Order: sequence, then C-alpha cells, then structure tokens
Amino acid sequence: MRKLMVGLALVVVFAGTAVAQTCTVRTYFGSPTESETIKAVIIQAIDGARTSLDIALHSFTDDQLGDAVAHAAHRGVNVRAILGAGQDKVLGGEYDKLVGANIEVVVVGARALFNHRFAVIDDRIVITGSYDWSDYSNKSRYDDMLFISCPAGNGTAQEFAAEFGRLWQKLSLETGTIVTQPSLSSDVQSVVIHSVDPAGECIQLLDISSASIDISGWRLSDLEGSYAFPPDTIIDPDDPYEVCIDTYNPSYDPQGLFLNDEHDEVFLITPDGRIIDERVWGD
Repeated sequence: MRKLMVGLALVVVFAGTAVAQTCTVRTYFGSPTESETIKAVIIQAIDGARTSLDIALHSFTDDQLGDAVAHAAHRGVNVRAILGAGQDKVLGGEYDKLVGANIEVVVVGARALFNHRFAVIDDRIVITGSYDWSDYSNKSRYDDMLFISCPAGNGTAQEFAAEFGRLWQKLSLETGTIVTQPSLSSDVQSVVIHSVDPAGECIQLLDISSASIDISGWRLSDLEGSYAFPPDTIIDPDDPYEVCIDTYNPSYDPQGLFLNDEHDEVFLITPDGRIIDERVWGD
C-alpha cells in the first residue's frame, strides 16, 4: 500500500493575507505499481460533488476520470474546465467527452505552458498535486496528491476557487475558446466505454445522454481485430450495454477481437473512422 496520511489537520496561511485558516489535508502517494488509489479517491470526490466542479489540467486523457466529470455534469453539477494547449486535438483526450456533456471548456493557447493540476469541488474541496489526470500517471510515474477540505466560505479552497475564476476570465478572453457546443454530433460524444473485463472478455458501453442512441455500424477494435455493431443496435440512457466474446468473436477467430488479460487496449470507433473513446490496461 502507498503511504497515506488521513485526517491530518494543517494550518494553511493564505497568500496575500495575514489570516490563518485550518483545513483538513489527506496526502496520497502513487507509483507505477500503486496508482489506482489516487484515481479512486478523485472519482469518489467528483461523485460527491453537489453544486460545482472546476478543473484546471495540463493534460486530461484518463477515461474513467472523464466519465466521472461527464456524469457530474449530467446530474446537474455546474462544471467548467481549463485544459492545456492542444488538449482539444490529442488522441485519447477527454475534450470531446466534456463538450458532449455540455461542459464549458477553455483550451489554453500555446504562448505559455499551462502546468496546473487541480480541481475545486463545491468551493470547499481542493484536489491538487503532481498526479496527472492521464494514462501516464496510472502506469509509469511516481506521484503525489493532496486532498484539502476547508470550512465553507473559508480556507485554501476559496483561494483556489478565486484563482480558477481569474484564469477563466483571463484565458477565455485571450484565446476566445470557451466551447459550449460539441465539435462532433452530441450522439457521438454521449457514448463512452463504461468498463472492460479482460478476463471475462466483456465490454460495456454507456449512453450518458438523456436519449437513446443508435450505434449501428460503430466498431470495437483492439487494432488487431474488430467487431461492428449490427443494424438497429440501440443503447438507452444510463443502462450499460454489454457485449462479450460470444457476440463479438463467437468463433474465437485468431484475427478477431480478443482482450489480453495482462495488457491490451480497446477503441470505440464511429463508421467514419473517428475514435470516440478508448480503454488501455496493463504495463
């Protein structure tokens, strides 16, 4: 297990003020062999958001964290995101998923490196540290994360919320890239890979919109084999749609779609070849 300090009360002194506030801080450390705890803590915090979620990230390519943020928006949480330069074009990024959930997104221009990694939940919880919300942090890095909880209306959370607001105003004016409409169709961006069970050879898709979606002709691929969904394949909102090997490769064709238990990837691809979502696991 990673080293974990829970419930450590620290006195945090605000920048620009002589007043000290007491916040509760939990500290987590991750490594290439121990990375899932940090992600699980972040997802749990996002799932507990009630009113607002502001995220400022250099990179955002983790599918499970992207799903959690999209779900928060769909249940009525006011979500805003500031992402580093190029995050609207990076392969496997969460940009389209956020926009598809009607989340306002600012993509920073390339004039300076945007190196923030923090989130503010309900103006009272801050998640920050070296941990990237990316696949790399889950596989090949040593990272840290601070989970800071402050009294409502006080403390470090208010400082981070104020800084996010300042960045939001400044960067949106500089770049002019507050996005409120999907760059692709909303149907495309509302379907995600919900879970993958390599041992059981099953894949679940989820429609995170409020309407049923036709995915006829869409494909699942591991870049070696693929499966195309037949005509009239409809998935319903918030009802996981599962396909297993007896459907996507019933003959166990060596050239067909297989899921390696140790390491593999699976992509969700539209008929016109766009990669909408992906899951990668293993070393």
